[in-house]
Amino acid sequence: MDPRGLNTQQQAHSRTRMRVVQSAPSCPVCGGEGIKTTWSIHEFDYGNGEPSVELQARVPVRQCGACEFEYLDEEAERLKHIAVCDHFGVLPPDEIRRIREDHGMTRAAFAHASGLGEASLNRWENGLSIQTHANDRYLRLLAHPEIMSRLQKFTAARLPENRVAGVVAGRFRVVEVTDVLRKEQAAFRLCRVALRACT
Repeated sequence: MDPRGLNTQQQAHSRTRMRVVQSAPSCPVCGGEGIKTTWSIHEFDYGNGEPSVELQARVPVRQCGACEFEYLDEEAERLKHIAVCDHFGVLPPDEIRRIREDHGMTRAAFAHASGLGEASLNRWENGLSIQTHANDRYLRLLAHPEIMSRLQKFTAARLPENRVAGVVAGRFRVVEVTDVLRKEQAAFRLCRVALRACT
């Protein structure tokens, strides 16, 4: 028996028989409804190849009373994601969502004030990806109301409606069409240099 309370046979059993499925009130294999839940330390690899690490998370293991099939559901995946965030020392999804909701802001409003991408916020809040350490530190600063208030004032002062259009238009080079340009375009044609010279 190891210090986590699992013997070697149980660890091997949990690694080979469990697979991740969506939460369901019935067994995904036989359809039985007598699902039992036990909490267990689940070991899993994070990363690929040489830099991968083995992490642990205490997760609910579901077991069918009829066929004894064991599986992990969305709750287990959420807890495993939190373990990965803890490993990297960054905020988990629930904490990122809490920071935004404490300001009473929608994701779009939070993204506009902070300059963070709305799609990135969505991925971080839903555990689809993990923010960098730089973004994590920025999010921690954004938890302070006075910092968010200053950012909102700065954003409002820097980007009035008439400047937004200018910024977007400034991304592209505008070519003024003149009579000289039209003549040059009319005279332009492609030819095969190797076969004959352009006339």
